[in-house]
Amino acid sequence: MNNQIICIAKPTSEVLKIYPAYRTFFPRFYQALAAFHTVKVLDLPDIWVRDFLPEQNSQTGELVRLIFNPRYANYIPPFTAKINVAAQRLFPVPQYPVRLDGGNIVRGPDGIVFCFESRRIFRKSTAGEQAQKEAALKQALGARQVVWLAREQGDKINHIDGFMQFIGRTLFVSDERFDPYLKSLLARRLGQIFQALPSVEVRFLPCVPDESDSSGLSARGIYVNFLATSRAVFVPQYHLPQDQEVLAIIKTATDKPVVGIDCAEIARYGGAVHCLTKEYTANTAVSAWSAKSVSKGKK
Repeated sequence: MNNQIICIAKPTSEVLKIYPAYRTFFPRFYQALAAFHTVKVLDLPDIWVRDFLPEQNSQTGELVRLIFNPRYANYIPPFTAKINVAAQRLFPVPQYPVRLDGGNIVRGPDGIVFCFESRRIFRKSTAGEQAQKEAALKQALGARQVVWLAREQGDKINHIDGFMQFIGRTLFVSDERFDPYLKSLLARRLGQIFQALPSVEVRFLPCVPDESDSSGLSARGIYVNFLATSRAVFVPQYHLPQDQEVLAIIKTATDKPVVGIDCAEIARYGGAVHCLTKEYTANTAVSAWSAKSVSKGKK
């Protein structure tokens, strides 16, 4: 795999008003990423860049945008509009008519993409329109197949990167067997995954509910929100007894360095390492965008 460029948000005064913990988190995070990759720091209104920055077509390397229009947390319409304007300014790339946050996309082996089913994606769509949107999504991502995993009732965010991630053909799943409903849902989802990828190896990572959170948005204790790049694996740590156990489990699946990232405070805002980053495989098109985006960012 070619080296990757990693994008993260700049800790501007606008961002720090919403996410004050990002002030101390950012320099540590940047240093950890920059030890392995070129890191592009982008002037954006929000830190959860995974959700709204363009996707990269896995076959052509082309950058493409999906429709970002969430209805959770602090994403009121004016804020969403501001995010979309900033992303379009930095990435003037084609847009596909599919409403899907990047946090609800996990790419597996063999050209298969996994997403949680969401009423928002195909809202008010006929069967024919739904088929067209799915075809557009596959074309945008360069995917052979999209698998829609069963949706959890009451999930406010509906992002699959808090449930599963791949390293090669090893699938890491957030272990939610402590809850009878989630245990049943987990079995259903695993059945869907094995049907698409019969030979995949599954390993469970601890999932520790944040009992101090009353909003239902905190990601503290969700270890599966790690970032596996071409050169390393960056794993959230939460000052919990399970921290070292998680690092050890992930090390058994890769020869790459496994780097722990202290996400104890930043995760309370709703995400961790994967949510905070967007990686692009370096190619001619991406390099041209990269140089252009840096010059724009300095104005």
